[in-house]
Amino acid sequence: MDIPLHSYELIDRLDELYPEAIYNPKDCREEFLLRQGERRLILKLKELRLVEIKERNRR
Repeated sequence: MDIPLHSYELIDRLDELYPEAIYNPKDCREEFLLRQGERRLILKLKELRLVEIKERNRR
C-alpha cells in the first residue's frame, strides 16, 4: 500500500480501508471493538480536518 503524501489524502484512504463497523453477534466481540476503535479515530481525524478547513477559510 502506498502512503499518501498529504494528511488529507491519508484520512480519505483510511476512511476507505476501514468502513463503519457493524456488530454481528456471531463474530468476535473484541474484533468488533477494535474495528469500531479504528473507525472512531478516522471520524475524529475527519472532524479535525473540517475544523482546520473552516479556520483556514475564515482568514
